[in-house]
Amino acid sequence: MTDKNIIEIQGKLFHVKRKFLESRINLNVENGVTTLKQYYHCDTMFRAQGFLWLCNEVKDIEYEEIKR
Repeated sequence: MTDKNIIEIQGKLFHVKRKFLESRINLNVENGVTTLKQYYHCDTMFRAQGFLWLCNEVKDIEYEEIKR
């Protein structure tokens, strides 16, 4: 099963929260990237394929299964 909101970049998984056409967003304002990431509660932003991708990294966790 694949989720279209999950992308893989350089071996890491990201959950895509929002995608904008690059031409619709002006990032030339003071703290433009930071403001967008805060507003959409994202930790990462990519620019690719003519879009701005606002994403959260899917963290890997290490765990040990407890056997009963």
